Amino acid sequence: MHSVTVSTFLSASPDQVWNTIGDPGGISSWHPVVAESTLEDGMRKCTLANGAVLAEQVDEVDQANRSYTYRIVDGPLPVEGYTSTIKVLDADGGCCVEWTASFGVTDGPAEETVGMIKGVYDAGMEALRGSF
Repeated sequence: MHSVTVSTFLSASPDQVWNTIGDPGGISSWHPVVAESTLEDGMRKCTLANGAVLAEQVDEVDQANRSYTYRIVDGPLPVEGYTSTIKVLDADGGCCVEWTASFGVTDGPAEETVGMIKGVYDAGMEALRGSF
């Protein structure tokens, strides 16, 4: 299994940031790589800026702890067993957003797939830093 973890500090309150990112179906409102997103019956559909479509099962939304966990069930990525969690943590003077994933790579060099996923997560964090 491979993993990716990215995090960033924001000088906004955890609740402010969670209000922006806490709705799994609303990821397209803040993430520049996701052109469209919907959530119906726990299934999130993300259409990426390049036209690729991901189907993701949202397994848990924990409002009290400001986190949600999802897994990819269909899409073009060469991954299997992909599970990811995004959460907002309390931090002095603001909050920390942490996004983690674990997955197996099914095709091609693992470093490329890990780098691609890290790049997507980094783009989201950069967008959040620009918003808060």
